[in-house]
Amino acid sequence: MFELKIGIIVYSQTGNTFSAVEQLQKKLSKNGHNAYIERLKPLNPDKIKPGTENIKYKEVPDLTKYEGYIFAGPVHAFSISAGLQSYLNEIHSLDNKKTACLITKGLPFNWTGGNRALNQLKRLVKSKEGEYIAGGIINWMNYKRKKDIEKVTAKISSSF
Repeated sequence: MFELKIGIIVYSQTGNTFSAVEQLQKKLSKNGHNAYIERLKPLNPDKIKPGTENIKYKEVPDLTKYEGYIFAGPVHAFSISAGLQSYLNEIHSLDNKKTACLITKGLPFNWTGGNRALNQLKRLVKSKEGEYIAGGIINWMNYKRKKDIEKVTAKISSSF
């Protein structure tokens, strides 16, 4: 197995998405990779609403130190959260590196924003010259959430 240094860039307002990427980080480590979580922390988190652009962050992750990426965030208003999308819009290139995406959501069905948000992320990754390799949706209100987290983290981690 080829060990990669993977950056997990996460935007999480409530902590749900963050807890899912913590489990993903453990799974990646078990598979022999070095995974590092970098949390996007906006300067004015209370002002972020769907459609907010040009968000300023306390720190911006340096992607050049990673050999692969995972971008994670929640669904807001049936789309990628503004906190994650604004960050991704500012990236010039993902340098053809392997990239996966993880979406969390509250509404019960993937067609209530999850599929759309994941497809938006996939298009963004490709437009930034990333090699999209996997994606997954975790429904936070689903009674099978633990199994969904296990399934999504296994799918993403085995893609690297």
